[in-house]
Amino acid sequence: MFRLAPTMVMAILLALLAAPAAADRDLRPIPPYTASYEASAMGNTLKARITLNHEDVQTRMAMDAHVSGFLRVLGRFELSREALMTNPNGELQLVHSRSKQITPRRERKVETRFDWDDNRAIGTINGDRFDLEVPPQTLDFLGSLYLMMQQLESGALSQEGDRKTIQSLERDRLREYRFEVAGRETMDSPIGRVETVRIDRRTDDSDVALSAWFARELRHVPVRFDYEADGRVFELNLTQLEWHDPIIDLND
Repeated sequence: MFRLAPTMVMAILLALLAAPAAADRDLRPIPPYTASYEASAMGNTLKARITLNHEDVQTRMAMDAHVSGFLRVLGRFELSREALMTNPNGELQLVHSRSKQITPRRERKVETRFDWDDNRAIGTINGDRFDLEVPPQTLDFLGSLYLMMQQLESGALSQEGDRKTIQSLERDRLREYRFEVAGRETMDSPIGRVETVRIDRRTDDSDVALSAWFARELRHVPVRFDYEADGRVFELNLTQLEWHDPIIDLND
């Protein structure tokens, strides 16, 4: 039993990521979907939702999360993210990224556009402008998540020990993450037992770790995220999945 402190709540909100296997691969684009997740601790519930949509040549991915329970007495704990991406020449590329974080003590809004002719990220944090040089193929949190799904779908990540290094833009700073296939597990999902591939995310400049399990039967939609910090592991599980076109509720 553990106590879910306000700082840890936002740590969970700021987390999430993962990947699965090859054989009989379906190389069509990952269909549009909405996935809902929940984590519970000490009378509080964290609910998160991730949505994927394709808009002509662009892909939009969004996430929102909030906490309900006794911590709401302290104020709002909310997080939203959105990433607009393209796939020129087979390489995933960010066009625009935005995020908003609300806690009882702070509200922070970040908006960034990417100029790939000059390899720059130009944005604002609560209205204050920044302009940063970034390496090609720099992504954000949601872009990294979508890339892992693509890599699993294509089979580029398939065997234990396979690894992908990604430069990720977090607000106005860059951080390098290693994503590594850690193994395979059979797990529960809204449609029953599914085969998954676990991917661990690590970085040298933080003790925070993130693991995710992607289900091959669900086009590598993640069915679980584990966020580890200060010796505690918080588990976020898939509770509902809807395919948008056509709309299919897998819980019915």
